[in-house]
Amino acid sequence: PGINGSELVYYIDGNLWVHNFRTYSFRLAHAAGESARVTFVVNGNVYFSDNIFLQDMEEDGIAFIAMENEDIGDSGNIYFGDPEFGTLEYMASFMYAENDFHDYNLDADGSATVTVIGNMTAGNHVDIERDWGSQHSKLTVLWDERIEADDFAFPGLPATTGVGSSGFTVLAWREVPLP
Repeated sequence: PGINGSELVYYIDGNLWVHNFRTYSFRLAHAAGESARVTFVVNGNVYFSDNIFLQDMEEDGIAFIAMENEDIGDSGNIYFGDPEFGTLEYMASFMYAENDFHDYNLDADGSATVTVIGNMTAGNHVDIERDWGSQHSKLTVLWDERIEADDFAFPGLPATTGVGSSGFTVLAWREVPLP
């Protein structure tokens, strides 16, 4: 949304596809050259087909949160990889799935090596199949230490209070009924 699009939380009611038919990649950058920090909260599933790069690895950041939607049976998941072309190789982002992480086609030649700079977390489990026949895909997840060092914060998400600290600032909460 232009020059005022950073430091915001974007809410999406439904699924989000991160896919670029031309370059198979996206680069997060701020129009005025300032830091670009955004959080996407998706009431549904997030589908990553293509790469996500940051313009400035010290100042920029992007977070994706997939929340369960009671109107969608299979929701709160993050699907990782391009189902047709296997073009996912690099993700500079923080990702949380309230339900599960699943992979798509990480066995393809284009996705034989996938690197995540940030994190992959799930409320239920991470289900990434990396072996298909004789093909083995390498998934490397490198924790971005800026969060722990209190050097970086995403809009709308709790911030740490320093290295080794377990303190958080609660911005919002919801009560979950017992099953």
